[in-house]
Amino acid sequence: MKTQRIEYDVIEATSNFDEIALAYEGGKRGIVLPGGTRSSKTVSAIQWILIYCLENEGKSIAICRDTMSNLKRTVLKDFKELCYGHGYDVALYPDLHINKQDWECEINGNTISFFGLKDDPMRVYGLATDVFFINESISTYKNTFDQLEQRCEDFWICDCNPSEPNSWVYELERRPDVVFFRSTYLDNPFLPERIVKKIESYEPTEENISNGTADSRKWTIYGKGLIHKGKEIIYPNWTTFDDDPKEYDYIFYGLDWGFNHPLACTKLWVNGNKLYVKEVVYASEMEFPQLIEILKATSIMEDDTYIVCDSSEPRSIATLQAAGLPATGVRKNTKGGSVLDGIRKIQNMDIYIHQDSLNIQSEANNYKFKVDAKTETVLDVPVKENDDAWDSIRYPLITFL
Repeated sequence: MKTQRIEYDVIEATSNFDEIALAYEGGKRGIVLPGGTRSSKTVSAIQWILIYCLENEGKSIAICRDTMSNLKRTVLKDFKELCYGHGYDVALYPDLHINKQDWECEINGNTISFFGLKDDPMRVYGLATDVFFINESISTYKNTFDQLEQRCEDFWICDCNPSEPNSWVYELERRPDVVFFRSTYLDNPFLPERIVKKIESYEPTEENISNGTADSRKWTIYGKGLIHKGKEIIYPNWTTFDDDPKEYDYIFYGLDWGFNHPLACTKLWVNGNKLYVKEVVYASEMEFPQLIEILKATSIMEDDTYIVCDSSEPRSIATLQAAGLPATGVRKNTKGGSVLDGIRKIQNMDIYIHQDSLNIQSEANNYKFKVDAKTETVLDVPVKENDDAWDSIRYPLITFL
């Protein structure tokens, strides 16, 4: 479908659109748009892509998110509204047809593909694009981004709410060929007043505190577009690593049982005071044959070490042992063996999490101590949530170290 080029002045754009255009025109490799909610990051990215399609032919564009279901609910909805004019003054492509079998459409001889990165992870291997856009990029893997970038000819865009204190996305700011532009709801003059009031209700002012709407975390992330690390977070300080350590004092595996909630198995390298952790298994409703197959496919036997398991399920440990795996139970109720003692041990180490171990990273960002509701005092009591992987990490340390 050949579409006549439109003039820029019919676009109601914000500073996010301007920054994308400036980055591209300035020869940058890509742009990252971290920021608060409703700051027009996603809409601006789509607007720029549509303009790009009007000015080029024969280009391949990928618009992605972690899953297709999330993409349909958010990005694709905005894309349709921009193209068909629902809720916007100008309908850019009222006759646009999106093929729902392949989730592709054509604009001015350019192909736009929509897909979920985690739904079909192998799709990015070998996928050549001229432009790609990853929405909520924090929710995907760095390796996925790397695969897309190394086959991207022209330009890329990533956006995100800074909802995770640590992410590979923030590391892109160090690159001289990448623009980082942070925005908030204040950068979007087209927001309805009711939305502005809702966002500003999170700010911990006396009035909002009295009304019960104040939330410092939501205000920091969604209002100010900044990273929030609350004092209640158990493991706030960590960084990522790429390649498995070559030098180490010990290697361990830890396993925390689960069925409805995730079963977590992690690999640990200990080098002095440095702790490196990597996800081996993190899944719900996993049966023993599948678990055993995965564990045997790792280098456990070559590492000549143990899988230290939660000792509350001796039959499960025996099943692994019967399969020839070096499983043993964690030593609990010994000196230095309490949950809090294990947490303190880990807190005193330099923590490194593998860049692709997003479940461990997510738990680290959300594993908290209880907070007294009246005094806001942080208590030495871990909340029993977001701890499956970190329990598995703790078991070998309190057993052998």
